[in-house]
Amino acid sequence: MVARKIRDMKDNKSPGVDGIPPKLLLEIVGQISIPLATVFNLSLEEGIVPLEWKEANIIPLFKKGSRNKSENYRPVSLTSVICKLLERLIKDHLVDFLVKNKLINPSQHGFLKARSCLTNMLCFLEDVTKWLDGGSPVDIIYLDLKKSL
Repeated sequence: MVARKIRDMKDNKSPGVDGIPPKLLLEIVGQISIPLATVFNLSLEEGIVPLEWKEANIIPLFKKGSRNKSENYRPVSLTSVICKLLERLIKDHLVDFLVKNKLINPSQHGFLKARSCLTNMLCFLEDVTKWLDGGSPVDIIYLDLKKSL
């Protein structure tokens, strides 16, 4: 499972504080998968992650507009690639459990396979159409929170 997750990683991502890039893990996936699985299992059993995994390099990432204005940048945390790998494994297990046990509301679209902003919008449109066809009043409020923070 660890090897598969490593192979799924994008090799062009930046490394975190530890300096380990995804490309390195991809090159040594056959040698590193079992030791990483052991470290991950110990971490989960003990409830402790290495302190280095909690550190991040925060860099400004340019969005658009003038490069001279700070509001045109957003902060990006470059964390340990190994920690991200563990996080993805945990997320996959949690989502699988929640889906198999039908613990996720059908209206949930974030973080689920085959669901997106588009599928959310289509489901919403279907609901609104159904309500209007049934004679129910419908009020919709749109908010633009883009610059709210």
